[in-house]
Amino acid sequence: MKTNKCSCRAGKKRIAGIVVLLLAGSVLLEGCGWEQIRQVGREIAEYLPFLETEDESLTAESIPADKEATEGGADEEDTSLQFSLFDVIKGEKYQDNLPQTESLFRNPFRTGYYYTCLNEEEAAIYDALLAITDDPTSTEYRKGIKTSQDPQSDVFTDEVSRAYQAMIFDHPERFWFRKESGIFGYYYPAVPNWNGEYTVEFRLTEIYTDYVTEMNRFNEAVDLFFADIDLTQSQPVLALQIHDKLVDMVTYDGSLADTFLGNGSGFDYGYTAYGALVENSRGEAHTAVCDGYSYAYEYLLQQAGIMATRVGGRAGDSVETAYPHSWNLVCLDGAWYETDVTWDDREVSVDPGDPAYDLYMEAMQDPYYWGKIRHHLFQLTTSEMAYFEPDDSYTYYTANGYASFLGTSVHIRDTAENHEEKDVLSWLAPYAEGTTYTYDFYYE
Repeated sequence: MKTNKCSCRAGKKRIAGIVVLLLAGSVLLEGCGWEQIRQVGREIAEYLPFLETEDESLTAESIPADKEATEGGADEEDTSLQFSLFDVIKGEKYQDNLPQTESLFRNPFRTGYYYTCLNEEEAAIYDALLAITDDPTSTEYRKGIKTSQDPQSDVFTDEVSRAYQAMIFDHPERFWFRKESGIFGYYYPAVPNWNGEYTVEFRLTEIYTDYVTEMNRFNEAVDLFFADIDLTQSQPVLALQIHDKLVDMVTYDGSLADTFLGNGSGFDYGYTAYGALVENSRGEAHTAVCDGYSYAYEYLLQQAGIMATRVGGRAGDSVETAYPHSWNLVCLDGAWYETDVTWDDREVSVDPGDPAYDLYMEAMQDPYYWGKIRHHLFQLTTSEMAYFEPDDSYTYYTANGYASFLGTSVHIRDTAENHEEKDVLSWLAPYAEGTTYTYDFYYE
């Protein structure tokens, strides 16, 4: 799919061919004839950390007591939930219950790029998840959608999975929503109503206990970030300034990356915009891995009114050495550009005893040359990002010799045929074909 437009709705066509990633786990609500489905599926790495349940005949009493899911609807003593379901079972009009207070989540884009890639039903699920998380301090908020799909079907499960991931990709400020397992559930009648539709109700099953503290810290960090940036400047200039300040601010979380590659890491704020702009889960300020860099860059661009998103895949010196990675796409004047803020964060250590030490230091102190090195993966086309090979302009020549800091690299984007099992959507990222706003554009 190629497009120069900053959207991919294309008539809201159904996305097909997705591997089922969520396992069904149903809970009978005694006395109501209703089922709670998907307390939701198996853990899907850091993107879809749902509560794992394998028994499809769980009763309310069999849910682990330490899971707050019981507070979200499985406990028969939860009269508010039974009342809302009883309204529907009698055929009365379903009533949503949504937050009335102002949310601490700030994003000028209510929906983002991946929302445009959803079909109508998936978009409705996305809207419901967004609505119930506007105030994540209560499990009583609910939002219903209408569907002709059986909520126990694989088709509906796929739709929930895509809608959830689209919301996570579009809203870096809701990093908490991917923090714990089993943080939302959906509920529905055992049989459809008279016209064959189901009313499926979405609710949080866990509250965000640190919501006020963490979101205030996050918002303050964002305000501080923009304190010396003039937001009336052109979007290309803002994209450059945000990139540069983020690169200067963030430190790559090597220990978290090593743990992840060893398949031993749990969720950490280093995977989020919070890690990059505030701190990771170990309290290290402005410390993140590639996800943290890319989510932070996306969110900061959104705050500046610029449409941006992230793309998943693998990156490395070669196809054989490539490892899981994420980076960004930025939409400027209707055209997409690819940027890898993580790889632009060049940390070079030169041994003072190296015979070429003076030459290397001279190169790094040359503003234009070192700027070019720190922007070698800034606003490229998809084909340029896929295989980067530095030309002579990336080599520093003097009468005393030359210095080189870059080698070839590959960025292999996820595709429909070849993508991480945990990632059910990012292969729909747009292709970048913009060529106007390269780094050299600002200096010509």
